Amino acid sequence: MLTDIVRTDDLTAAPDTTVGEAVTAMRTRDRTLVVVLDEQHPLGVLSAADVGLAVGTDDALASRPVVDLAADPVTIRQRASRDGLLSRFHETGAERLVVVDDGEEFVGCVSRRDLLSTYADEVGALFELF
Repeated sequence: MLTDIVRTDDLTAAPDTTVGEAVTAMRTRDRTLVVVLDEQHPLGVLSAADVGLAVGTDDALASRPVVDLAADPVTIRQRASRDGLLSRFHETGAERLVVVDDGEEFVGCVSRRDLLSTYADEVGALFELF
């Protein structure tokens, strides 16, 4: 299971939250991602990069709802194994996956970096044995 890797402190927003509100939250909490949820079900993911690419193309960007700009979430089940997680990253090319439970409700997110850190910690612990 992914419980030892998943981050549960990611920013979330309702679909009607404005892009301006989401950007303020990202700046305040030093985050680069907001998961858009409808009653705990992931609808999309808005990254700082998505906002950056849209700047200058829409004069009313700050007042648009985040759901308009959010990319479809790439999900994985919470009960997946680490091998399953690795496979999902490989097959989708995603940098971050949205973790959901069996009811498709949001649990958190996991990034490639999170997975790599877990493996690095385990290898480090092995080296300490010698």
